[in-house]
Amino acid sequence: MRKLMLMLLTSVVTLSLISGCAGGGSASGTEGAASDTANAGNSEKVTIKIMDFKTEITDKIKAMAADYMAQNPNVNIEAQVTSNYDTLLKTRFAAGDGPDIFMTRAYTDIQDWSGRLVDLSGEPWMDKVVPSSEPGMTVDGKKLGFPLAVEGYGFIYNKDLFAQAGIDTLPTTLTELKQANEKLKTAGISSYSEGYKSFWVLGQHLFNLPFAFEKDPAATIENMSKGEAKIADLANLNGFFDVLDMTVQYGKGADTIGLSYDNQVSDFASGKTAMIQQGVWAIDSITKINPDMNIGMFAIPLNENADETKLPVGVSTYYSINKDSQNIDESKKFLTWLHENGQKYIVDSYKLIPAFTDLKTTAELGPLAADLNKYLQDDNTLIWSFQLWPSGIAEDFTVPLQAYVGGHFDKEQTIQELQKVWDQKVKK
Repeated sequence: MRKLMLMLLTSVVTLSLISGCAGGGSASGTEGAASDTANAGNSEKVTIKIMDFKTEITDKIKAMAADYMAQNPNVNIEAQVTSNYDTLLKTRFAAGDGPDIFMTRAYTDIQDWSGRLVDLSGEPWMDKVVPSSEPGMTVDGKKLGFPLAVEGYGFIYNKDLFAQAGIDTLPTTLTELKQANEKLKTAGISSYSEGYKSFWVLGQHLFNLPFAFEKDPAATIENMSKGEAKIADLANLNGFFDVLDMTVQYGKGADTIGLSYDNQVSDFASGKTAMIQQGVWAIDSITKINPDMNIGMFAIPLNENADETKLPVGVSTYYSINKDSQNIDESKKFLTWLHENGQKYIVDSYKLIPAFTDLKTTAELGPLAADLNKYLQDDNTLIWSFQLWPSGIAEDFTVPLQAYVGGHFDKEQTIQELQKVWDQKVKK
């Protein structure tokens, strides 16, 4: 079944986008109050609590919430956007303060939360979602999420610095990537600024690659869960460490484990480094610092076969409604409004490639979205294998990987520790 889901994810996302969609920082919160006079005759104000982990668009979420409250004076929105999302979410539910609407991830995460979620199958926007978003949010025939975007990630690069270093062809193999780094070094340009303090940059997105490069990622992960395969068996694990080593050697060294998403984006957008490992979601953060920056994105190679160098693409995140919420109807109304106004908020403001067929990508989404669409059109994509990992494991993977970057573990010790993390998660 998982294999079928993954086949749908990799094939249908391409078709749906081309034909239908052709077009961490610290915790922060927003609270709003609407005009007292606008709702004089109605019952007391309803409060919708939302939790979100997209810290890179915190200000955009605040603006969206303010607009909704202005149009719906009977509603107050408390939107909490935090990088410490998973821990805080579990803490709030344990304390009986679960949010009304919260962000979930495809497959494993939605499966784990499914007992707490409202079935949204009958909502008016559901027939407009891109087909590739459905497998990741469907449990026992129930559709449990509002898909936000189609996303992809790789190395975002500064085209001007690449040209300055004499790099006229994007690397598609490990050797070519090493050569590009050497050219940048010769030109006196630092290659990387990586935010390895943020678990999702290192333990989730980068470590996803050796899993995604497998011929059948779902089968590999299932075999690992059964104890029939090990992390050390991943065919491109050495390539992963080669890339990780390059980001350290040609970047900021062990200091990268102290750098967050905000740090790496700031360095890159300021022209201090030539590359960062990030995705299309970073466009707004980059252009806020440097609106005229000449950038692009390319897939990260793990071996010498250019045909296997592809971009990880997925419908990754959803809004879901807490079934124990006292405001289910108001929460549904909010999601319907967000879809109806998705062109303004999801596309134009959040700068995301929409996961709805009636919303259109625009040139304003910028060069990263354009490069992503090129990989899609060429059917040159990988899946987000981490969506099939045991829930919460990416944070745990990050610890030994950070120790490796910091020089406390060698490669073999790191692989052993990663396997221990896997074994412990599987047993739970």
